[in-house]
Amino acid sequence: MEKNNIKIYLCDDNIPFIEEIGVWIQKILQNRREYQIETFTSGRDLLKQWKLSFSDVVFLDIDMPGMNGFEIASLIQKSKEDVFIIFVTSHEDMVYQSYEYHPFWFVRKSHMEDLKIVLPKLLRKIDAEEEKKKFLYYLQTDTMKIELDINTIMYIESIKNDIVIKDRVKDDIKIRCKLSNAEKQLYPLHIIRIQNGILVNCRFIGKITCREVILTNGKRFNLSRGKIDFVKEEYQHFVRSKRL
Repeated sequence: MEKNNIKIYLCDDNIPFIEEIGVWIQKILQNRREYQIETFTSGRDLLKQWKLSFSDVVFLDIDMPGMNGFEIASLIQKSKEDVFIIFVTSHEDMVYQSYEYHPFWFVRKSHMEDLKIVLPKLLRKIDAEEEKKKFLYYLQTDTMKIELDINTIMYIESIKNDIVIKDRVKDDIKIRCKLSNAEKQLYPLHIIRIQNGILVNCRFIGKITCREVILTNGKRFNLSRGKIDFVKEEYQHFVRSKRL
C-alpha cells in the first residue's frame, strides 16, 4: 500500500544547500509520489514546528550552530519513533557516530547523487511500514490498550478472568480481559469463537472438520457442535474476502 502524501522536513543552516536538496528531491520524486517540503535553518525552528505537526522524513545537517543534528534527532524520536531520519553532512567521519540515532541513511554533501538510490529505497520502506499498519489493532482490555498484529495472532485462550494471546512470532501475552470482550472487538477482523474458551484467527486455519479446527502449525482444537456451520461460513467469508 502506497502512502499518498509524504511530508518532508529539511533542516540546514546553509540556505543554498537546502535549495539543492529540494531540487534533488523534486527530480527524483516527481511523477512517483505526492510530497510536501518544509524547510528550516535551525534546529530550534524545526522543533517548534515539530510540536505542531510531525513529518514522515527529516533531512538533518549534523554540523549546525546552537543544536546539532544529533541533538535534534534525539528529541524528535522521543515523540515519533518511526520518523525516517537522513543525516547530511560534509564530515564523513561522523557516519559511525550517527548510528546511535538509527538513521535511515547518511548522505555526504559531496555525493548528493546518492539520493537517486536513497529516495527510492525510502519510498519502499515507507510503503512497507504503511502496509504493516493496516494489520495493527489496539485491543481495549480491562486496564489498558494492547497493540496486536492481526497477521501474527494465531488464537486467544480464556483462562478464568484472563485471556492469553498466542502469537506466531512473539511471546504469549496474558492480560485481564473477558473473552467475550475480545471477541466483540476482533470478530470484524476474522478472529472468531470456535468453542467456549477459544478464539481462532481465520488466517491460521488449515482445516475444519465436524469435530476440530486444525491450525496451520498443527495445533488442534475441539469445535463446538453448535458452531460448526458458523465457523465454516466465517472461514469461507474470510477466504472470499482475500480474493477480492
